[in-house]
Amino acid sequence: MLFTAFFSDKGTPKTGLTPLISIVKADGTVSVNAQAMTEISLGFYKYDWAGYDEDQDYVISADGTATLTGNDRYAYATNETGGVGNILKISKNKWQIINNQLILYDDDGSTALYTFSLVDSGGNASMQNIFKRTPV
Repeated sequence: MLFTAFFSDKGTPKTGLTPLISIVKADGTVSVNAQAMTEISLGFYKYDWAGYDEDQDYVISADGTATLTGNDRYAYATNETGGVGNILKISKNKWQIINNQLILYDDDGSTALYTFSLVDSGGNASMQNIFKRTPV
């Protein structure tokens, strides 16, 4: 996952920095601690993190270092996409109805992400006229 941050000095894009990024899970677990970011251009910097889990929520802090002062020094963000990965999997991946159960699969097509029991309007297990699904 590519994280980017913008730094300026009194409104002017700031180049030549070595900002440090920290990434923390919403539960407080530090995943990345003060790692150097790479300059892109025009005050933008990036950090490419291979450990990103699309189903986790993170808070991100980038420190432009003491070269900058006040509000110019820090950039903050959240990923605000935790859980989106499974939503995409549910939308795009294989699913089957077997023995009155709806099975939604992971990317490999064989690992079940979610399984639901299926019933008709009378509450009877059914493969037809499905009225409700209930997580197993």
